[in-house]
Amino acid sequence: MKRIASHFLILSPDIIYKKQVIEIDQQRLIQIFPLEEEMESVSWMSGVIFLSSQKMNLNEIKKKLKKAINKNLIVFLSEYTSNIEIGNPVYAYFFNSVDLSTFLILNETSIEEL
Repeated sequence: MKRIASHFLILSPDIIYKKQVIEIDQQRLIQIFPLEEEMESVSWMSGVIFLSSQKMNLNEIKKKLKKAINKNLIVFLSEYTSNIEIGNPVYAYFFNSVDLSTFLILNETSIEEL
């Protein structure tokens, strides 16, 4: 089981949470809850976590990110959003080096699967 938290969790352009923990076990979303204090079993990642019910092609996303510098990450991810429900399979992706005040994609922005 993995418990991961970050500055922001994006489920869709309309559903964005701040400082949330995602709990995933065997590729299934177990729960999402607020990070209210430091927890021993939670890995903190400085950036943005995005959840998808579909596996994303990371090579394709990396190429598109390079062409989307100074564009909004939420808008960028809008074509990849899907219905996320507790208990269903989920893929978690981490975006590093995003402007956290504006969600702008920077030259240094990268993606990795969690």
